[in-house]
Amino acid sequence: MLILNYLSHYFIAKIRLGKLLELLEAVNSSIPNPFQYYTLPLDEWVNNAVNFLVDNFRPLFQAISLPIKNTLEIIKFGFLVISPLIFLIIIAFLVWQLAGRKIAIYSIIALSIIGFCGAWEEAMVSLALVLTAVIFCMLVGIPLGILSAISDRFNKILRPLLDAMQTLPSFVYLVPVVMLFGIGEVSGIIATFVFAVPPLIRLTNLGIRQVSPEAVEAALAFGSTPQQVLLEVQIPLALPTILAGTNQAILLALSMSVVTSMIGVEGLGQMVLQGLGRLNVGLATVGGLGIVLIAVMLDRITQSISQGNILSWQDRGLIGWWRSGSFSKQKGTALGISILVVLVVGVTGWQLMSQTTINSKNQPLPGNGIIVRSTSGLETSGIFITEVVNIGLEKLGYQVKGPKQLNVPAMHIAVSNDDVDFTGVHWQVGHKEFFDKNGGEDKLERIGTLISDCQAGYQIDRQTAEKYNITDLSQLKDPKIA
Repeated sequence: MLILNYLSHYFIAKIRLGKLLELLEAVNSSIPNPFQYYTLPLDEWVNNAVNFLVDNFRPLFQAISLPIKNTLEIIKFGFLVISPLIFLIIIAFLVWQLAGRKIAIYSIIALSIIGFCGAWEEAMVSLALVLTAVIFCMLVGIPLGILSAISDRFNKILRPLLDAMQTLPSFVYLVPVVMLFGIGEVSGIIATFVFAVPPLIRLTNLGIRQVSPEAVEAALAFGSTPQQVLLEVQIPLALPTILAGTNQAILLALSMSVVTSMIGVEGLGQMVLQGLGRLNVGLATVGGLGIVLIAVMLDRITQSISQGNILSWQDRGLIGWWRSGSFSKQKGTALGISILVVLVVGVTGWQLMSQTTINSKNQPLPGNGIIVRSTSGLETSGIFITEVVNIGLEKLGYQVKGPKQLNVPAMHIAVSNDDVDFTGVHWQVGHKEFFDKNGGEDKLERIGTLISDCQAGYQIDRQTAEKYNITDLSQLKDPKIA
């Protein structure tokens, strides 16, 4: 009886709910929808604005990107030209001096794991990208934070912009950045800057505002000028908070490595993207592990610096150990290590010179001394085709840089903006829209045909194909099959 009562109430409630829904639908249909009569063409406005900037101010954006590119090239060259063993020794001594012995040991272990996993070069590229982005974040973010702390009016103007920069998804501003600055590392650094600089500005502002008013009043009472109060009282007392903002900027910059790899930025993020594209869990794991290890290392270093140290920099780390007079044996060991480092550098340089001499004796080829930059798609077929072309170019003497893996629209933008030289993945009919949009025959040129009479189609399961005897795409128009 209880069950029957329950069911009767259930069905009654369901019938009443159905009538209520019908009533609501009738009411909604009678009320006009204002959004059906007009749609704001915001997408067209944005596209027109970006195209106007690209067509008229391209040299300006290239000039803006020049210092970023030069800074990155210097840092990346320094990281890659140094032998991994020497780099580990330098990092160990530097971190020992700045953050202590334990963090130095962790840094050696973390970088060694990355090296033994075969991701040393990618890790150095990612480290150079992060360091470059953080340098520009500090050059811009700290002065803006100080200005926000001084001027309430400027702080009110800047706050909505920072809110937008922190809440806007990173994928949204990747597109205009690519259109304005092209494909590659510079665009990745600018996108990383936009994502990472807001916490540094906010924490710099907060740190200066939280300085004790008594300390400021005492400085003013002793005759200090406002500039002296700022430089000698407020900023030194706010330094831990500013360094905490720098720490956040570093971690956010490193977290952007996977996102920026979608626009051709190399490094550990590119490994993760390739692993995702090929469903290669191992490759993605190596890239992700490298990002985590570097993130923890940089986080511990910056935290240790922000917390301060009881000993002065002259009394700690390698310098303090060297200055102490009771470690003559260790000093002898250090001298031996220095000699070993010099020998390693000499041997490495000799090998490079020998290789250069051998290469200079080879028979000259058409591509000697010419660097070629290529781009491939994210699919395996595009990667394979581009690799075949690159092998042929290398046999002709060209120096082929690693191909950038981009999606189809980004590939055409990169070739049009001279960020790369060619792509082997272009379908004359399927990619016609991207070809025309990026300059067409005026800026791009189709050279040769890799695969002729090639068709594209849909992939369906065998069971459905055999059941309905599907042999042509036109059969999918049948509603029974579709």
